[in-house]
Amino acid sequence: MTVGSHPPVKPLAPGAAVLPDAVGVLRLASILIRFRLRTMRNAFRARGRGRSTLFATVIGVATGLAYVGLFTQAFSVMAHTVDWFGQVAVLSLVTSTIGFGSLAARAASSEAVRAGSPENEFMLARPVALEVLVPARGLADAVVDPVGALFLLPVLISAGVVWRLGALGWPLAIVISMLTQIAISMLAYAVQLAVVRYVPAGRRRMMWTLLRLVAAMSLATLWMLGTWVMRTPAALATSVRAIGPVCLFSPGMLVTAPLAALARGNPVQAAKMLFTLAMAVAFTIWLAVRVARRAGMAGWEEAGAVWAEATRAPRLTSRLPTAATKDLRLIVRDRSQLLALVAMPVIFIGVQIFGAAGWSWTTGSLERISCFAYSLALYMGTIGPLTHMQAERRAFWILRTVPVPLARLLAAKARAWAVIVGGMAAVVFAVMSLSLHDVPVAARVGAGLLVTAGAAGMSFVAVAMASAGADLSDETGTAVGPATIYAYLFVGGLYNLVLVEDAVTRAAGLALYMCAGWTYWQAGVEHAGFCLDAEAVRARRVRAADAATMVIVYALGGRALLNAGKSAGQGGEGVQIALALQLALLVLVAIWAAIYLARRPRAVARAGLARSLLLAAGVGALAGGIVLATRGAHVRLPALAVAVAALAVLAEEIVLRGVLQRSVSTSRLAAAAISTAVGVITALLSLSLSAQGAAGVGPIAAVATGHAAAAVAYAFTGRVAAAWLARVVLVGLAAFASFP
Repeated sequence: MTVGSHPPVKPLAPGAAVLPDAVGVLRLASILIRFRLRTMRNAFRARGRGRSTLFATVIGVATGLAYVGLFTQAFSVMAHTVDWFGQVAVLSLVTSTIGFGSLAARAASSEAVRAGSPENEFMLARPVALEVLVPARGLADAVVDPVGALFLLPVLISAGVVWRLGALGWPLAIVISMLTQIAISMLAYAVQLAVVRYVPAGRRRMMWTLLRLVAAMSLATLWMLGTWVMRTPAALATSVRAIGPVCLFSPGMLVTAPLAALARGNPVQAAKMLFTLAMAVAFTIWLAVRVARRAGMAGWEEAGAVWAEATRAPRLTSRLPTAATKDLRLIVRDRSQLLALVAMPVIFIGVQIFGAAGWSWTTGSLERISCFAYSLALYMGTIGPLTHMQAERRAFWILRTVPVPLARLLAAKARAWAVIVGGMAAVVFAVMSLSLHDVPVAARVGAGLLVTAGAAGMSFVAVAMASAGADLSDETGTAVGPATIYAYLFVGGLYNLVLVEDAVTRAAGLALYMCAGWTYWQAGVEHAGFCLDAEAVRARRVRAADAATMVIVYALGGRALLNAGKSAGQGGEGVQIALALQLALLVLVAIWAAIYLARRPRAVARAGLARSLLLAAGVGALAGGIVLATRGAHVRLPALAVAVAALAVLAEEIVLRGVLQRSVSTSRLAAAAISTAVGVITALLSLSLSAQGAAGVGPIAAVATGHAAAAVAYAFTGRVAAAWLARVVLVGLAAFASFP
């Protein structure tokens, strides 16, 4: 046979069917693994989306390492509290809770029986038997995502570290985690297929709702147990030791037994326990295959196509849905989403706080009640208004075609969500605050208004941040990525500091959040106008909303570090620790801002370098003269303090002038005034100048003068170096005047 020729094809008998080559489980698993790994690689390499994927990956790895350290410390305390039997019982209880929570969450997701994702649509068009697809997917899940079973792998690694298993501990923990994940995937797929096969279509949505409720309760129980482990590990170990025989009969014992046998110096017994676990996993695979074979003997179609859950069309009404009521109608019709919006935040926060801390601790003060009510509203904002662009990905073009400004449509959405989320926060605060009897009415009303305003304001921020981060040009990705969710939770979480501080700090924090909300809204409306254009979405630009995030992280994060540092030491030592922590945070924010600016087009300078530096020096000298003429008593500034101040000023200028003032789309003087006001508010929050009383008026005036000088220098030169030099000259004059 020559090169390039094909072997002769045997003719088919009349009436014979053409059957494709059968695809085995391992072959299909390898295809899925290669597909998912390549998709992951493309997500890192995709322009405009790679940084979001990298951010989510870094957060995941850092979280896993943090949990390893935390649980290692907690489990070491347990090891010194109870005997060997108690340690095994605690580890079995923890792994059982983690496994059940992961199983409930996966079973309620219905990802394996719903069409719509690229992988499912591809499988619907291929003659692959469902009994082959299910185990192949389970194997692919374990290989591609070895830490998918929530916190199981960090817990097993921590136990190996405490028990000093050596070089065999980590590989054994990874193998156990992968086997457990396969079992969890198989059982979850079996539950999903059984729901589709045995539950009628009219009652199927209620079943998915109940599964979500079970998942929420199981995950809340997991968080509660995790809180006990981190807060009171010794007390938990003592309590679990009393019910040790019950824990040893839990499914988690199959996961714990190999590590426990190896820790006792019996590798043969560890191998036997690992083989027992593998047999249990094989049984789950057999069970899932049997259910899959029963659900769809000939392929995928009977396993839950989209039309299988079709219900009667809603009745027509005289009032047509608007941009605000459309989201609410969709949530009311989708019972699982309605459950997630209302029940899940209550279960997560309520069970965790009440079960771990107790009602007396939660209602111990007005500040704790405020933080609880606001946190509940923040979780609702994450599930509700933050995901509004996900529901719009198929119909957002309709909003772009109606003859109504896009800002008005988004504002209608935000108002509707603000009424719901803010109303929920107000009701929760009012009910819980009834337990406090010795609180003045003015303080109670003020705290309630602060909580309600914060919850309603974060609804507007959620709509704006979702619109600003949406990419509707790519059908394969989610409209709201994990980076947007993390940023929203972090920015919203820092508002808790406003709820627990003094009146001046609250006013400064509210002003900062109002400025940030305005910038978020402007960026969201602008981005929503071109979110369907792939090239415009991926074009990098300097946005005031990003600067607002940096400022909030520095100002309120610095205030939190200030309080933590003062509590870590007494007297001058605590102040030094606080200032060191604040300086470290400022340097990190400055590095963040420098990388942000380096990846975007360079700013256009309005003057030459020499002229800019001369102008900056003159403005700084004039501002320094004003400060020296009005401040009265001099304060000695050591050389080290001047150097640290220069470094802090440089970091602030990169954020305030390089990102914020550059991105504000107004006149030069208006942008300078905004950056000056934000700089003063940042100083009030991060440096606690308000705590100095009347004596703090001088420092506040000096800080305002310095920021004004830097803003003017940047407005006329367009150079961050000029703004930095203006403030350095002011600090230098103050240091020179302090010497006799």
